[in-house]
Amino acid sequence: MALLPSCCFIVLFVGTFSSDCALEDADSCSLIQSSRPAGLPLKQHVATQPAQSSEIPSALPTDESAWFPSALKELLEPAVEFWDNTVRLGSLPTNKTIVSGLSSGADFAVQFQVAYSASVQGAAIFAGQPYSCAVVRFPLDQLVPKDSEVPNCIGCPPNETLVYDHCKVHPDWVDVKMLGDLAKEKHSKGLIDCPKNLESHRIYLYRGTKDPIYLKGTVKNTEGFFAQFVPQEQLLYEGDVPGGHAYPLLGDTPYPCGGSGPLAKLFLQSCQYDGPGRSLQHIYEGKLADPGQREWSSLRWFDQEPFYGEDNEVTGLDKWALIYVPKACHTETCDLVVSFHGCGFVFPGLYEWLVTGLTFNQWAESNNMVVIYPRLKAHGTSSQFQQGCWNVYGQTGLDYADKGAAQMAAIKKMVDDIPSLKIWDFDITIV
Repeated sequence: MALLPSCCFIVLFVGTFSSDCALEDADSCSLIQSSRPAGLPLKQHVATQPAQSSEIPSALPTDESAWFPSALKELLEPAVEFWDNTVRLGSLPTNKTIVSGLSSGADFAVQFQVAYSASVQGAAIFAGQPYSCAVVRFPLDQLVPKDSEVPNCIGCPPNETLVYDHCKVHPDWVDVKMLGDLAKEKHSKGLIDCPKNLESHRIYLYRGTKDPIYLKGTVKNTEGFFAQFVPQEQLLYEGDVPGGHAYPLLGDTPYPCGGSGPLAKLFLQSCQYDGPGRSLQHIYEGKLADPGQREWSSLRWFDQEPFYGEDNEVTGLDKWALIYVPKACHTETCDLVVSFHGCGFVFPGLYEWLVTGLTFNQWAESNNMVVIYPRLKAHGTSSQFQQGCWNVYGQTGLDYADKGAAQMAAIKKMVDDIPSLKIWDFDITIV
């Protein structure tokens, strides 16, 4: 693979798709079957069963062809014997960086944007909580005995903690001014960038009217947090699409907009609304060209091991993740999109499905953007971490949303070291 010269990027944090498929249903969760193109190295999977989550469907479609594009069979990550076949990506200096995500990924996008506000220029938040909301005690909060899912709390007495997900299921308890003051305090201690940097950001926020996970008012609270720093005309809240806890998309898919049953919890839904495109158009003030044709050859695996840090059971990065580099970015300047998935992508095939099911790559193709999709594995001891969720509940300590937190610092290093990424040098031909 030829080295790629200067490009810029957009950062995208992609959403939550957890799965509480029972162990006996594991085969229906594994989307990559034995069939594969001749000569392509077969991915080596280690089966792990995450703890159950209310955000994961209890069953998945059994017809693989209905929701798993055949081309994804060729996106098997490198097998161990091919791990040394990598080349350096090359010089890709960035100009503009955008963060985005759904659910756990959106929560992480919010805290990454706030902590590194001097390095990020905008965000697309699909169902995300306000900054540090999960660990802050508000006057209306009801306390419970301390447990492993909310082990840390700002303002709680010893041996007591917050109701898990209090910001999502009780948005009326949240005081966004307290969260704004917390961000200012963290900056005064040198823990995050100055929140005044947010004044220049453009932010898109979305919640489907039928979202059963982030209840009505949750994302409005996130808007309220940002409104303390960002001019109102730079904020766009979309709360009228009748979708569920999912990205709203154009076209026909097996996933109805706001559908019921197991399909209601899948994160891609046909709502005749291009959520990714609408968010990018807002961030770019409507100046983007129409989406182009996705090029499979532009989607490559890269090695995340250089970003593990001191303890990868805390950082939680998987060995391989995907990056989309349009051909134009070989010779022209581009922007950067970094996309963070949500919970549940530890099951084989789901991560690949997400990366190819969204339309960010198509918009990137016609608008000179590189899209990077960092990827977590099942890690640590928390049930959330075992599902591959991002550290957005402070299980590792109250510094989880600071610049110095292990996971935050790992992603920042990844974004800063784009030119040094080790790309798997194995030609993939999609037919």
